[in-house]
Amino acid sequence: MTSRFLRLGCVGLVAAVALSVPQPDLRADTATSVSAATESLIPREDVLNLEPGPIPYVEGENPERWPSILSQAAVVMDMDTGAVVYAKAPDALHYPASITKIMTALLALRLGHLNDVLTASADAVRQPPDKLYMRVGEKATLKDLLYGLLVDSANDAAVEIAERYGGSVSHFAEMMNQAARDLGATHTHFVNPSGLPDPHHVTTAYDMALIARAAMQIPEFRAMVDTRSFEWKGTAWQANLTNLNRMLFTYPGAIGVKTGFTSVAHETLVVAATRGGTTFLAVLMDCPTDAEIRDDATNLLNYAFAHYATQRILPEGHRAGVLTGKEGEDPVVTAEPVLATVPLGHPLDVVERVSLRAPDEPLAKGTRVGEMTLVDAATNERLGSVPLVVARPYEPEPKPIAWPRLVAPAGAALALLAAAALHFQRRRRSRLARRARVVRVQPWQESWQNARRNRR
Repeated sequence: MTSRFLRLGCVGLVAAVALSVPQPDLRADTATSVSAATESLIPREDVLNLEPGPIPYVEGENPERWPSILSQAAVVMDMDTGAVVYAKAPDALHYPASITKIMTALLALRLGHLNDVLTASADAVRQPPDKLYMRVGEKATLKDLLYGLLVDSANDAAVEIAERYGGSVSHFAEMMNQAARDLGATHTHFVNPSGLPDPHHVTTAYDMALIARAAMQIPEFRAMVDTRSFEWKGTAWQANLTNLNRMLFTYPGAIGVKTGFTSVAHETLVVAATRGGTTFLAVLMDCPTDAEIRDDATNLLNYAFAHYATQRILPEGHRAGVLTGKEGEDPVVTAEPVLATVPLGHPLDVVERVSLRAPDEPLAKGTRVGEMTLVDAATNERLGSVPLVVARPYEPEPKPIAWPRLVAPAGAALALLAAAALHFQRRRRSRLARRARVVRVQPWQESWQNARRNRR
């Protein structure tokens, strides 16, 4: 077990997390236009710091008190922090069945627009049930296909989406695998967008928790998986589709997400529920029956809510300090909310330690200028850090005049001017003296001057 786990990240929408990473334009019709997408489909800021590594259990978690379940693998995760409060064979490989469609929908929402119009191909129409029974050439919006995919688990919709945004099913599967790796789901390998049986189509309970957590940050996805029923108005088939996830109807606070079943995968389930500001995500795999997997999910969620809660330590925009600038004091705030999964009734007491730099250049709003380190007040253990940014555009204080640099040249110039003036004055006096020495009074001038004086 690791020490108490603290996740720093944005609680809100995935889009809200991506502050500065440019998004490639992946909304095109052909495979060539999305070929570059496999390099990084999920920007790192979008995955809420989900990185490969040890499973982040909560401190003090005791497996001896965990509920006993029939499912062969399971994980319960705090959806806001990523902390794990229950795990059974979390890294064991299993067939996911239709919970695969969580990743299919996630990519469709990343790559397309809800009003995109897609056309059913022969391959899409040939898919086995569950399906929307479309005809070749039938058109539908991405929005309607996603509702069919997530509410009714439609396999034809999955293939249609893969062909549109990946160019082919195989290429779309490559994109799914790259996206899984970007999310830290390193044990996952998808072969198709629907979850139909294939020996190489496998994942783990923990990987599916990472994928589902990322998908649930997208508001459109979250609304779709929380839909109880949807009216499909196709050309050949019309129906009022009821969500196959019966936990939505039986578990208080359930908000989605997806069920799955094949003869080799058996029952699989991903379900999220929220109570009192805490949301848990449960993934269960390889259970004999639908009733038993729902019982397992109920027991696991009840256990999580009875023992743990999400503590909101600091909100996004929490004032952490100031910078003195041209306009006075400019506030510095936390760039993200700070959350932790804690034992129920035992919140963390956190000490904030702020480190700021003094910028000497103008800064745009949201520019990082430091970080806040958070320390457990009880143990002095470092819990993590959060970036600090300027809350508004920042202008530095005007720089003081460097007087020594200016006075020295000015003094030298004045000295030169004084020396030059003295030099010219001395030269003038010298010339006057020389003139006095060389002037001689002629005799006739002397007599004329004497006569003039006598007349007075």
